[in-house]
Amino acid sequence: GTSISSLPAYRTGVAPLLRGVEIGLAHGFLVAGPFIKLGPLRNVAGQAEIVGCVSGAGLILILTTCLAMYGTVKFQAEGSQIGVKTLTGREVARDPLQTSEGWSSFTAGWLVGGLSGVAWAYICTQILPFYS
Repeated sequence: GTSISSLPAYRTGVAPLLRGVEIGLAHGFLVAGPFIKLGPLRNVAGQAEIVGCVSGAGLILILTTCLAMYGTVKFQAEGSQIGVKTLTGREVARDPLQTSEGWSSFTAGWLVGGLSGVAWAYICTQILPFYS
């Protein structure tokens, strides 16, 4: 039901850019943790957080490239598409994310949000008193 439809990917009333920022923030914040705690420099004091967050930012850049490639392939043959109608014949508005421009905007938002999430993860490792 309603919990799935409230995820950013399915909120058609929100601009694709903002959806990308929201999804990117969550992923950027979470992707740094495994690099910090499980990376090769995990036991080097003061370096694990820096290297882990730089690695997380690198992964965000790689995933942004993947999103851009997907959008290029998925929306390359954008022409006259059949509209969706309800049973009564009323037109249903298309999701703006499912267009070339919308996907490009989503990808840009993902990049900004992802890098911001990684930056916030680094800040949290520096200011939280019980982080070790």
